[in-house]
Amino acid sequence: MDFAICLDQFSTNFNVSSLSPNGFSIYTNLDYNTPIASGIPYQDLFAPPIGNCPLVVNVPQGATQLLVIDACTTLPTNVAPIFNAGSSANSLITQCCYSIIPIPAQPISWCDSSGLEFDVFSSSYVGQIVAGNLISTLGTVTDYEIGWYLDGDYSSPVFTSGYGTAFLPYQHTHPLTGNQSIPAVAGDWEGIIHDIAINGVTYSSVSGSANGTPIPFESCFGTIVVDPLTCANGPYSASSKYSHQINFNSQAAGAVPAPVSLTYNLNPSTKYFAYAFAGATVYDEIEIKWHSGNPSATSNPTFYSQPIYLEKLLCGLDSSQVIGAGNLPGTVGSFNGQFAGVSNVWPKFTTYAGYAQRVLTLTTLETSSNPLAPDYLEITISPNPNNNNTVWNAGFQCLDNFDCTDCQFEDYPNQLPKIWKVELDKQYGCDAQKLLLHFTNSCNFTPPTNISSDWAGLNAGTIGSLNNLNINLINSWQSPLGIYFFDTDYPDGSYLSLVGAVSCGTINPGVGPCGPSSTGTITLNKTATQTQLTFNLLADYEHYKNHFDSLASNLSPTTCNPSSTSVAYYRYFRLNVPIQAPNANCGDNTSPWSTYFHVNDLFNIQYLASPSTNTWSITIPQTLMTNCYPANQNCDNCFNLINQWVNTYNNFLTLQPAYSYTTNTGAKYLEPAWAAYVYRSAGSGPSGSYCIDFDNNNIWTMISQGEISYYPWWSVNTLPFISSSNGWVNLPNLGASLPCNTGSYPIGFQNSIYGWCQGAAVASYSVRFPHLGGNGFNYSLSTNDFEIYAASGFGPTGSFNANSVFNNSLNPYSYPCPPTTQSLIYSYSASVATMFTSSQFWNGTTPTLIIDP
Repeated sequence: MDFAICLDQFSTNFNVSSLSPNGFSIYTNLDYNTPIASGIPYQDLFAPPIGNCPLVVNVPQGATQLLVIDACTTLPTNVAPIFNAGSSANSLITQCCYSIIPIPAQPISWCDSSGLEFDVFSSSYVGQIVAGNLISTLGTVTDYEIGWYLDGDYSSPVFTSGYGTAFLPYQHTHPLTGNQSIPAVAGDWEGIIHDIAINGVTYSSVSGSANGTPIPFESCFGTIVVDPLTCANGPYSASSKYSHQINFNSQAAGAVPAPVSLTYNLNPSTKYFAYAFAGATVYDEIEIKWHSGNPSATSNPTFYSQPIYLEKLLCGLDSSQVIGAGNLPGTVGSFNGQFAGVSNVWPKFTTYAGYAQRVLTLTTLETSSNPLAPDYLEITISPNPNNNNTVWNAGFQCLDNFDCTDCQFEDYPNQLPKIWKVELDKQYGCDAQKLLLHFTNSCNFTPPTNISSDWAGLNAGTIGSLNNLNINLINSWQSPLGIYFFDTDYPDGSYLSLVGAVSCGTINPGVGPCGPSSTGTITLNKTATQTQLTFNLLADYEHYKNHFDSLASNLSPTTCNPSSTSVAYYRYFRLNVPIQAPNANCGDNTSPWSTYFHVNDLFNIQYLASPSTNTWSITIPQTLMTNCYPANQNCDNCFNLINQWVNTYNNFLTLQPAYSYTTNTGAKYLEPAWAAYVYRSAGSGPSGSYCIDFDNNNIWTMISQGEISYYPWWSVNTLPFISSSNGWVNLPNLGASLPCNTGSYPIGFQNSIYGWCQGAAVASYSVRFPHLGGNGFNYSLSTNDFEIYAASGFGPTGSFNANSVFNNSLNPYSYPCPPTTQSLIYSYSASVATMFTSSQFWNGTTPTLIIDP
């Protein structure tokens, strides 16, 4: 048996400064004449700082004592007197350093003698492995790699974890705590050290690659029992509809992050399973397989002995870049909402960066009624295979029943948004005005109350956190999403100028997606007046230079001219440099460091190329701006806006501190610099009869002026499928839909992100100012007069074709007004307000009216 030895240099038996050069010998009490090891350097036996113990020796069965003794010249052949402490041992004690070590019934292992442990550790956990950083009584642990083995299968680890750079690659970086705890299937897990460095000394087991001092292939931490997730053991059940939630963030070091899996045991009564999964910018894949707990009890044991897939979905902004991704939910082809029409190409994908929410229906599967052999789900998350800097978040919940209650889809036409206040808001000096309508939420919460529906809650369509009892469990949208009331401006968010006016607006810069990584080094050095980028690879240098050249190709240097109303001078660029761990790719854990430079600076960039030294640099000057736009222009808001714009830009440059940063992976954004600029528009007074209505060809503008609801087909339908030698095989006969009554008016439409959707525009409003003429308002009539028109219940049975709404081609009627497809519901004329229909107004009463004087 193996036994670890680590001697105490402070023992009275030792004087390490006067040891013999012959090394140590080791005897057992089974044989006093022949050592089991000899010539052992003292450094192998003593603890740091003198040596690098422990020394592992193989001890014969039955030995109860070891004699570890300096092989001095007077060492007798028979060492029995020392073991027996007889009188003849006295002279030997004075000449030879030795130690007698009892061998316990349970011998001290290398792991015990080295004092290895995790600073945070749990030997039993639900669905996860928790293990912090390694520490040792022998000294500082600087690097290590650990293999994690499941249920006694030591042929290969399920995944590897590690710390430091000496033993790369490994798939997860310690500490494995918090959102870096590893999701794991149920079973008995063992973490076994492959390689480890303690105080600069390397130790390796048979699975290690560093050829360090041999150590046993055994777990130093005991068995970690991972229990399955169940319908009853979720820690979030009191505060969220998702009882189990996992936020995972683990950067691999020199390797692709390993897929992680979870076991979710189902109750016999479980009919539905809800999940939410977000892959952020860098896509990740979720896969859910259903396993029968008792295949022999089913009508087809062979079929139910295999895993039946319920989901295989790529989630993340860049998922559409994957060649071969299917046509749902990210629909690229036609689809009629039928199970038989679903492509057998898996995985599907969605480019939505938020939570993909779905409720899987299990009622078509033959389930086990034996609690001792429950059906279970195997949930596997495969991190992005091309970018080791990725995060994902997930929530899970099993359901015995599912309530589809949704105020808009299920209670139409009773629950429509109601107008409770009308306000004519004026902007003086330039004769501009707008009409502000104040609506109740379409679900009429007064005050808002919790909704028990498993489908839609108060925050339908938006999820900041899964810890909210009122969130919906499927991807369904209703907009606007006011809890009490929402407001809508006519025209859209701006004032309608009654005469010719000049206005300015601004476009702020953004941050693009990550660009191609490389093995190069990029160094950033920011001073008070410039930013310099230095490269050791030509490709990285050209990536930035080509981008700056493309920006300059359509621009020219500008001057600040006090006599000109041109706004070209006020353009600037935001330079973004990805900041992350020095050896990490640009990805989900990356945040940008940003600085600004003026449009004229673009034409003064200095490029330096020294191929002979593998050095290239780009130096960007950064100069301040001034505001020279003509002031005090009638009906012109540009001067004040530009003044704020210039001050914000100058303050940033003045206050931004010096900064240096180096990345070792050539990390960069696809578009390093984004333009920010001021735009100017000069208009004449509107002519002819004029209506403020939906912005043509823009569904999102329409949303802010009306209300729609929709949900993706994928969210409420489940299509099981299996894997075969010929590829994926869909099982339409096992397809199932949630028990939702969507009424007669929702229609189908294609959405580029969510695929095939069912939806309805449940209300829209138009505003008409009746006294507009060729030169603006006819001031001989009242400029306060307005009319409100409404259409509701859009759909196949209504007066309006809802397909045009969802196909982004809204043009419900031709000008001039009033619209022929909408009804007049309210007017204000000659200082008299008239309500023509009560159904569009809160409590059926005349709304509050406010007219700016």
